[in-house]
Amino acid sequence: MGSTDLHLIQRRVRRTYELARLRRALMGILPVVLVTAVAAFVATRPTAPLAFGLVTAFAGAMMLWHGKDPQKAFLPGVIAGLVPLGLALGAGALHTCGAGSCSYVCVPACVLGGVVAGFAVAGVSLQRRAGVWFWVSASGLALLTGAMGCGCMGSAGVIGMGLGFGAGIVPGLLRRVFGKDTRQPGDLR
Repeated sequence: MGSTDLHLIQRRVRRTYELARLRRALMGILPVVLVTAVAAFVATRPTAPLAFGLVTAFAGAMMLWHGKDPQKAFLPGVIAGLVPLGLALGAGALHTCGAGSCSYVCVPACVLGGVVAGFAVAGVSLQRRAGVWFWVSASGLALLTGAMGCGCMGSAGVIGMGLGFGAGIVPGLLRRVFGKDTRQPGDLR
């Protein structure tokens, strides 16, 4: 067997391996597709959930396909993002406008959801002693998932969620940067 045959076999094996990983990544984003469909059905304006859901699904597939820290961050990021998504959709159902005044609870719900999501991402990241790519990947996916709900209020909802997320993640970042962690791997404290 010549080196050309060996090279062709190696390329074929590599392509088969990558296609199998891509199939698994596409299967892994099915919950995101389901969440997007539910959010689009519940929202009064389905454009934002569909647009952010498409971006979330694409980013999630790339993270699952890539592996390593981004793959490990997929589930915590999506779960954290469900908080602002759920609060925004719930607040959207309560949003009422009368003759001359409106009750705007949607933006505060996005801010509160962002704070909770930021705390969640920081908590999981600290607990796992995760690297920078875990933090970045989980944060990005949490923000994209939350934006499916907060995007219905326009840019104010997404900006509010982002500001809340930033406020929620800051204590964890400060603890990571300046904190003195004496735990040993495997400690349950």
